[in-house]
Amino acid sequence: MSPNPAAASPRNRDGGRTLPTPLAVPVLLALTIAVALLGIIATGAAAPNSLVPASGLVTWGIPAVRGLHHLGLLLAVGAGGTAVLLHPGPSRAEVRSLGGGRGRTVRLAAAGAGLWALSALALVPLGGLEAAGAGTDLDVWQIALGADLGRIQLAVAILAGFSAFLGLLARSTVGAAWALAAAGLGVAAVGLEGHAGASLDHTNAVNAMVLHLLGVSVWAGGLLAIALIAPRLPDAELAVVVRRFSPWALAAVVVLALSGLVNASIRLDGPGELLTTAYGRVLLLKTVLLMGLAALGAAQRRRLGERLRFRHLALTEGVMLAVVIGASIALGRTAPPVPQTVPLVGDLLRLALVGYLPPTTPLDPAALVTVWHPDWGSVIIAAAMAGLYLAGVVRLRRRGDSWPLLRTALWLAGCLALVWVMNGGAAAWGRYRFDAHMVQHMAMMMIVPPLWVLGGPVTLLSRAVAPRTDGSRGLREWVLAALHSGYSRIVSSPPVAGLLFAGSLVVFYFTPLFELSMRTHVGHVAMTVHFLLAGYLFAWVLIGVDPAQKPINPVLKLITLLVTLAFHAFFGIALYSATWIVAQDWYTELGLYAPAQLELIQARGASIMWAVSEIPTVLYAILMVLQWIRSEDRRARQYDRKAERDGGAELAAYNAYLAGLQGGAPSDGDQADATAPAPDLAASAREDGGPGTGAGS
Repeated sequence: MSPNPAAASPRNRDGGRTLPTPLAVPVLLALTIAVALLGIIATGAAAPNSLVPASGLVTWGIPAVRGLHHLGLLLAVGAGGTAVLLHPGPSRAEVRSLGGGRGRTVRLAAAGAGLWALSALALVPLGGLEAAGAGTDLDVWQIALGADLGRIQLAVAILAGFSAFLGLLARSTVGAAWALAAAGLGVAAVGLEGHAGASLDHTNAVNAMVLHLLGVSVWAGGLLAIALIAPRLPDAELAVVVRRFSPWALAAVVVLALSGLVNASIRLDGPGELLTTAYGRVLLLKTVLLMGLAALGAAQRRRLGERLRFRHLALTEGVMLAVVIGASIALGRTAPPVPQTVPLVGDLLRLALVGYLPPTTPLDPAALVTVWHPDWGSVIIAAAMAGLYLAGVVRLRRRGDSWPLLRTALWLAGCLALVWVMNGGAAAWGRYRFDAHMVQHMAMMMIVPPLWVLGGPVTLLSRAVAPRTDGSRGLREWVLAALHSGYSRIVSSPPVAGLLFAGSLVVFYFTPLFELSMRTHVGHVAMTVHFLLAGYLFAWVLIGVDPAQKPINPVLKLITLLVTLAFHAFFGIALYSATWIVAQDWYTELGLYAPAQLELIQARGASIMWAVSEIPTVLYAILMVLQWIRSEDRRARQYDRKAERDGGAELAAYNAYLAGLQGGAPSDGDQADATAPAPDLAASAREDGGPGTGAGS
């Protein structure tokens, strides 16, 4: 579809002149860099404060490169998300294509990712030069890559470059979605840089920073992308894009507010330092501007239907956003009031390794409930999952549809269980003791996932969200497409799900992966995500109420359950009998327990794995039998209803078929052709609206 020429004019939106879009981007970028440099000067970060002589290239070059870095990041996520989730198409036939405006938006995202990759790569030698000092003749690349920060920046550059590569090759929305996924991983990796990566409260600092960056990239990136593509979109398409962006912007603003509060609490001793310290004043300016941006965004969406002052509001938002990003760059170069590094001795060594000190109370069953160490990122995620589910239920109720109260209760219980798993006593002790970790592991795989599965989130999503018919894919369409993909068909087979559930135990605990998950934040997050997903897949295959691609034989389910959880129990016995200590170097470095104590703790953890697996086996089996009985009852009722409608014609035909096989004649006036093939009763049941194809049917 060719753009409306009238819509493409920079003057038709509001009847007045605005800054042309091609010129607006470099102007806003220059403003961002200028604000960053002013902020660095104002906070004193540019003044030499160490024995290493500062290089002017580092002092003034890093903020400029950071400005390009953030611009590329915002374009990669904002334009990619707009193309994948927001951009309408001219027809249903173009659901997968990248023709017209959607294709141009994907190319814009690829260009942004390329700029992001180059600037992230440039930050690596600049970081080495900063560490070596001005006038050095050392290899700054070697110095940079010898530190965690340099390796993280290189990883960011690789992920951004991969996103650009996928975006350039993309010929469908699926390819664009993979490019967006790579960009999202790159944003998460950026969260490991700066003060968050070196914070005392490492877990909360990194999680909050990752959520903060994701919120900024979705919100600010979306605003930037929409402003850039708006001149080439007809009014109707632009209205659709902005309307669809609205809920994403609202969610991003909420995430920004919550994550910003966590970040501020870690770096400031109290609210008073917002005014008494240079760091606090820049942070306060950033907060006020973000609130103003949120208000402007709300005003723009309210007035969009009138087509008034769209470009003026977008330009105003762009200016404020440039100042916010510049302030963020300045904060990243400024030491916060609360020191983020400590001498690595005694308890401070444990604090640096783990991110928090172990609880002072003994570990016992009561402590698993009464001892808490907050992981605010998991609390935000659990609250979001509960809120979105309840919003879907409310939407169904408002239009007169029903939704089982039990499913809602089970889903909310799963969200509460996630909060306990990530914040309770098992989490507080989890990286210090193997037995506490095993309690956390069992809960991640066998408590939280079944509760979520029985909540039926996919069914709720498909009923609460209206399907799109304009050639685009929203969240509903992407979820359903993933569930009906070839990959989903493979992993949702009971043997594969059981192998992923039980086989990952051997790979994880009998290789260095377990110790890696204890030592690194990325490893710990990857471990958590894997356990939750493997547990969810296993539970969904066995007792799921959401639809599957095809029915699963109940006998195969039962065999998978018995074999998988029997292996789970035997693995616990093998771990109990092990003559070595899992991740011994890690536990020895923590210095809390002697080797003999570590052996006892490991044996206790193996016993937990062995014993706890028996309880889910019984519960899974009971639920599977109940679902099997209900499925057979539904099938029988459908047969009865069909027989009532056609007077038993299908059964009469089947009897005539059997009589023909025996050489007899139809009895009692049954006139069906005895040579006719046997009717497909199962197919008839499906045509009659038979039982669903859910994994639990």
